[in-house]
Amino acid sequence: MSLKYAAQQVSANHYVLPKLGDMRVEAHAFLSEDLYASSEEGLWSQIKNAASYPGVIGAYLMPDAHFGYGVPVGSVVVTEDTVIQAGSGYDISCGVLYMRVPEMTAEDIVDWDVRKRWVDEVEKRIATGVGSRRPKLAPRIKPKKLGEILRKGAKAIGVNADLCERQYIEVPEDSDFGIIERAYNKAGPQLGSVGGGNHFIEMQVDEKSGEVWVMIHCGSRGYGWQTANHFFYEGAKLRGLPRNRREDSWLRVDEPLGAQYWAHHNSAANYAVANRHLIVQGIQEALAEVFNKQGEVYYEISHNLVQKETLVLPDGTTKQGFVHRKGSTRAFPAGHPTLDGTVWEKTGHPCLIPGSMYHGAAILFAKEGAYKSGCSVNHGSGRHMARGRAKRELAKRHDQIDAEMRDVERTLGGVKVRGIVANTKRTPLDECAHVYKNLDDVLGVLEDENIAEVRHRLYPVANLKGTD
Repeated sequence: MSLKYAAQQVSANHYVLPKLGDMRVEAHAFLSEDLYASSEEGLWSQIKNAASYPGVIGAYLMPDAHFGYGVPVGSVVVTEDTVIQAGSGYDISCGVLYMRVPEMTAEDIVDWDVRKRWVDEVEKRIATGVGSRRPKLAPRIKPKKLGEILRKGAKAIGVNADLCERQYIEVPEDSDFGIIERAYNKAGPQLGSVGGGNHFIEMQVDEKSGEVWVMIHCGSRGYGWQTANHFFYEGAKLRGLPRNRREDSWLRVDEPLGAQYWAHHNSAANYAVANRHLIVQGIQEALAEVFNKQGEVYYEISHNLVQKETLVLPDGTTKQGFVHRKGSTRAFPAGHPTLDGTVWEKTGHPCLIPGSMYHGAAILFAKEGAYKSGCSVNHGSGRHMARGRAKRELAKRHDQIDAEMRDVERTLGGVKVRGIVANTKRTPLDECAHVYKNLDDVLGVLEDENIAEVRHRLYPVANLKGTD
């Protein structure tokens, strides 16, 4: 039986997969007709499985959803008393930080060579790529400070709470993070670095205003990956799953392994938040060196994370639950109880959405319709081509793809800007525009469903990715 075609369309962009088999709840998918038509059967199988875990009370697919492991990338799973490790995956608390650069506009970055100089200055200060290489000008973190960061996240380095989705998640004081030696050994050397894959630093320009922004996209590096890997194996043993199905494991929060995972998961989340804010220092120095400007942090948010948060039910009452956002972004609208007393109370908090290194990014604000999507939106545009396939099939078009990046011309804030400067000799084929869905199509679903509105549409003018 096709699960995809068992889904029922209830509006132009909303499909519902009814409870089938072991499903504990129906699954809601927010997809345009074109995105639905191109969705894989495996995606629907994964959301069915996600809706079948013990303790699940909600399951959602975002418009950028695609096949993942354990649960789909671009999904939201809400539980009462269980934690699903795949709900934050291997890159625990991967997310985005945006900086705005006041009094700097498209006119200041028209010159290709000026942007190239900025890219070079950033590379002198911030490590990109896999491993633990650290540039000479990168800040050094003392071991004592690392322990504070694992427990207190951005608070440990003095970041204002209003600039973060959350400064930190509580962990028990007696937690011993050194017990996962492979994780702990990577924590210090990699703090303040971006990593490889789809992680990046990017200078962008607002399409309408011409304002310059800088986006940081990275996560918990080797510390988070090794932490997740350890608990996938331990969870599989506990649940009696074979090693090749370890990513299907789940834990109860009131069992010893569940409590241990929750503490370590939260320490990785704290690490990731602090990591993004530490990278800001190198970007500030590069902005000052090249443009004599100072940026300011706008907001920072995760999109691979499990959080215990206040759920607002259809009748307006609230309860606590665990919200797993795997490749999806928290989207609290104005008036959400969690925002009481914050600067975002009357507006909702920003949702920071990277797209591709060619098609750019967006800043959204949630609307009332967000409650029907688990107070969540997409985390990007979503892949439609796997990395290996991209490298194989796009190799013959590499020259064309390089030319697209070099020659693209856009009018940003009334100023024509040509080309996207990169720190790589060639465009990474597995990260080029052709492997991602159309970001505007994805964002259109959210706007049509009154889930969120696009406040800023931004386009890249310089990009740094891991070169290893």
